[in-house]
Amino acid sequence: MLVLSALTPASAHANTATPGAHASAATPGYGAGADADWRQNGGDQGRSGHQALTGTLDATTAKALRTTWSAPATRTGEQVGGAVVLDGTVYRSSGGPSGQIRRYDAATGDDLGPLVDEPGQAFGELAATGDTLVVEAIERPALRRTLRAYTRGGLKTWTVDLPDAVSGGFTVAGDLILRGAGATLTAYRGATGDVAWSAQLSGEPGFHAPVRAGDLVLTATEPGDLQAFDARTGAPAWRRDVSGAELVAAGDAVYAVGERGVCAYAAADGTQRWCDAGTLQSPVHASVGEGALFVVDGHGGLAAFDAASGAGRWHTTYGLHAEVDASYWAPVNGGGVVYAVVYHFAVRGGVSTHRVELVAADAGTGKLLRRLELDVDAMHGDEPLILAGDHLYFAAVQQLHALGIKRP
Repeated sequence: MLVLSALTPASAHANTATPGAHASAATPGYGAGADADWRQNGGDQGRSGHQALTGTLDATTAKALRTTWSAPATRTGEQVGGAVVLDGTVYRSSGGPSGQIRRYDAATGDDLGPLVDEPGQAFGELAATGDTLVVEAIERPALRRTLRAYTRGGLKTWTVDLPDAVSGGFTVAGDLILRGAGATLTAYRGATGDVAWSAQLSGEPGFHAPVRAGDLVLTATEPGDLQAFDARTGAPAWRRDVSGAELVAAGDAVYAVGERGVCAYAAADGTQRWCDAGTLQSPVHASVGEGALFVVDGHGGLAAFDAASGAGRWHTTYGLHAEVDASYWAPVNGGGVVYAVVYHFAVRGGVSTHRVELVAADAGTGKLLRRLELDVDAMHGDEPLILAGDHLYFAAVQQLHALGIKRP
């Protein structure tokens, strides 16, 4: 990996406009409490990126974050597809000579072996619904796309063919699995893989996944046409123009992020609650939790907005004054901290350099608490960042990174 050796992380100057208190009560120990699992990209059916239980990981201890273990893709041609965390175990999907779902102890990284090993398959996005693991796969060399379900004992329970069209992945929402492909939104039954309903869209969502808020499924097409459907029947509920096609949902609100800004809408009927078009340049991804919406942009910016009113809480930079300071991944938040994976590209003295790092910012003030460089040689964007208990996990293409704090 080429490191941006000419770039020295500068101290970020946060604009602390009416910072709020975001510290959550510490829950001792890894995975302690009711449920510190992370069952899909974004964590929940709204892809909010929020984790309520972070154990001893908070705004104080995050300053000491380090890589605690990693699981490289070591088989010939292997690439990591995704990861989830369930009951203290990390499940990692990958494709190579075969499609694998492999297990690791979430705290120590001990390799617990493959749960699933399917010849001729390349496994991608991974999620869990109940006690079932759901993974998207591509069959080689036919390039047939499927969605597959396995028990946590490794038994395959169903397979369904998927359309060969651009997709932003799937979202598990209650007893449904929601997936857009081309200009069609389809809801599959999690128990059987059968199609519950499908709906035609006004355009294509591209690489943006659907979300669910209450009894409605929401998806947006580029550049920003938001459509809502009844989660039970697929009947259209409402439609409106919005600021972008990247969505997160929490409570009774859905937030849209895109070139036209960051905006909040009532999930029930699409009424606009607030909109900010000036704080960030080209906002790309968001995370919502503890009363705030955290947004990264494609030019080194990270900001927090009051989730209810849209008032700016703070605006800081993760940039290193490089030619490119960008984030291609959804942030996560919990324990009074927001985390984002960011990328820097610079040319110094005719030499191009690259740097990928995890940044941690105080959720109340925006102060950068930690910058930790990650050993990332390849990327495609949208690899999942996971916050489960007192660890973070980043499922990069060539290895799964586990980040935590040193235990006493």
